[in-house]
Amino acid sequence: MINHDDSNDDILKGYSMLLYFSGSFVLNQPQESCIHDLASSNIFKKMPLASSNPDFIMASSYLNKIDEHAHIDYEEILDDHLRLFGGLGTPTAPPYESVYLSEDHLMFQKPSLEVKRIYETYGWRSSLNGKVPEDHLGIELQFLNLLLEKYHEIEDRICHKELAIDINKFIDNHLGTWIHSWNRDLQKNAASDFYKGIGYLIVASVVDIKSIIRN
Repeated sequence: MINHDDSNDDILKGYSMLLYFSGSFVLNQPQESCIHDLASSNIFKKMPLASSNPDFIMASSYLNKIDEHAHIDYEEILDDHLRLFGGLGTPTAPPYESVYLSEDHLMFQKPSLEVKRIYETYGWRSSLNGKVPEDHLGIELQFLNLLLEKYHEIEDRICHKELAIDINKFIDNHLGTWIHSWNRDLQKNAASDFYKGIGYLIVASVVDIKSIIRN
């Protein structure tokens, strides 16, 4: 998906930045001033990396439309957030692992409990603990970013390899099991280029990270 030089850790740092950015707009309602700042800075034309991943290319094609010369319809972006993620009744692209892994409402808590146990093994707790379910996409992306930060910091070869295994396992057993379905729902129901781009960016980043980090 991406040309990777093992000596260049900036690639993974770039993905960490993209995950932090994109996940925050799923987790939190976007502010109008923030959207206009993003547009006026032409930030989407200054991606920290490039990828041949088709989803990354789709993300860029949507987000590149948001620049200093574009008309930004904030209400459309806000409405997308509310409709897609649950601010207005039943979400059309619910950002919860449990929704996509089980049709049995009694099983909805299982993925949340599973990821919570994984978080606890790393001594990590979301700042939104108790306010947002543990299997919320934004929370899972925060945890993946934590693992990536540790991946950069650890120098011991054995520990580094074990952490690579944990990163791939977390993607295989959790994020990778449902984000493609979530993105299909998002693309079907989103009206704004902004959220269509965010959906593709999240999927592409997770897939590319897995292709880079080898067990």
